[in-house]
Amino acid sequence: MANLGVAPGHDDRAKLKDLAPLIERHAAELTQPGVLSIRPGYRLENDWPTTQPAIVVVKSPSAGDIPLPSSIEGVPVDVRVADPAEQLRHDDPVRYAKLAARHPELRDGALPEVGPDVADEGAAAPAVAAAKPHMPYAPASVPLAPVTGRLTFTCHASPDAGWPTLKNFLAATRSSLTIGLYDWTAAHILDQVKQTLAVGQKLDLVLDHPSTNPTADQTDPETIKALDQELGDAFAAAWALVRGNKDVARWIYPTAYHIKVAVRDGNSFWLSSGNWNNSNQPDFDPIHNPRPDDQKLAKKSDRDWHVIVENADLAATYEAYLKHDLEVAEKVAPAAGPGVKAATPAPAMPPEFRPQARGQAFQFFEPLRLENEPATITPLLTPDPGNYRNAMLELIQSAQRSLYIQLQYIHPSDDEEDDDYMALLNAVVAKISAGIDVRIIVGQFQSLNGWLERLQDAGVDLAAVKIQNGVHNKGFIVDSKRVALGSQNWSGDGVLRNRDASVIIDNPKAAAYYEQIFLHDWNRIAQKSVR
Repeated sequence: MANLGVAPGHDDRAKLKDLAPLIERHAAELTQPGVLSIRPGYRLENDWPTTQPAIVVVKSPSAGDIPLPSSIEGVPVDVRVADPAEQLRHDDPVRYAKLAARHPELRDGALPEVGPDVADEGAAAPAVAAAKPHMPYAPASVPLAPVTGRLTFTCHASPDAGWPTLKNFLAATRSSLTIGLYDWTAAHILDQVKQTLAVGQKLDLVLDHPSTNPTADQTDPETIKALDQELGDAFAAAWALVRGNKDVARWIYPTAYHIKVAVRDGNSFWLSSGNWNNSNQPDFDPIHNPRPDDQKLAKKSDRDWHVIVENADLAATYEAYLKHDLEVAEKVAPAAGPGVKAATPAPAMPPEFRPQARGQAFQFFEPLRLENEPATITPLLTPDPGNYRNAMLELIQSAQRSLYIQLQYIHPSDDEEDDDYMALLNAVVAKISAGIDVRIIVGQFQSLNGWLERLQDAGVDLAAVKIQNGVHNKGFIVDSKRVALGSQNWSGDGVLRNRDASVIIDNPKAAAYYEQIFLHDWNRIAQKSVR
């Protein structure tokens, strides 16, 4: 067996996986009543992975003490209590597989497992998505060209000022809204759109249909139905062509139509990491209308970054792609029109999967509006070949002093088809190795099913990583000069195959704005703890 006592790095991935045969040999003595799964990993110390490989035994919270050896063949046995997601994966693998099919943050496969429930999710997977034809992605015939000049744009974040800023953006609609979204289940946003568009403005919408958010006021099909009844012929919509949606006959996107973009009147657009639900766009204004429960609501909400850009060229680019998505999807899965079809109900995400943020009280940051500001804004879309990957690789490699990253999750991959994605992660590893100030905040799902340890196994020094409950952001700040924000999660599907949108903003004022929010989270909210 390879030496398992060395610090992790690129060449150590196989060494950690070398623990799998050892675990298999001792499966009988490890598989005790109350044990849910067994896998390779790293020994925890103070609730954080060390660099010492270990046999990780995940047990049910109700199991109590289980008679297990402290080590096997010199490798420590690290016993951990399952979190609610790991418990559900064991108790109801079919439901869990359905959730994981639409929410990659829940997926397993970080490291090889043995134990009582290993086969369950694989056996459940065929029931999740019935076979259907795959349609190749074809982009709109519009180049994704950067715009340089004196630009006007508004930087803002949630939970601080997401909804008040979005509300003003929507209320200013004069002729049309063109929208691509993953999820729309917040009543206050639905009400605002119906109120704004009551005088005949046009609404075009492509919407995914994920598992129902625990904070939902209504389902995505109910949102579609309400808009159709209110707007009539002024409304056109289609379900996104996502493999896991049973109401579409063909698919383009394997996991999600994960974009969050709204184009207003053809001359400005809102782009975000956040959906139109209550966790991403909480209905409160802690800056201009503070309330006693603001901190409580903020801790239950998600961290998201948003931007509104007032530029006709960039707006036209995003609108062309959204209208193209609608045209393609309407031919397969119309979601509105006479006799609105009620889509198949999606399984609800359990509320216990969403622990509130810890740490100190939130400081709330006002939006930053920059008018006629010298800047370059680069539009990024996936799955458009090379667009996101190439621009983000250049951005990461350009870091000379600092690289700050805030992502919901990072799932390393050994699949050859994901090599272009792994080039981005390897570029981050290279910056850490070069001594650049790299700091990475990931959400709570990173510690699920071994993904935090898999990140270390991929070469990321966990000294540069913290976990923040409720992180839904996908942001990057380089050298306090450039910032990227949008909706691409870091996985093969998120970076290469799903529909997602981001922008890179070359402007020090914008970068400084988001950097102060990142450092606030790093210093006050994020933790070095998997609990």
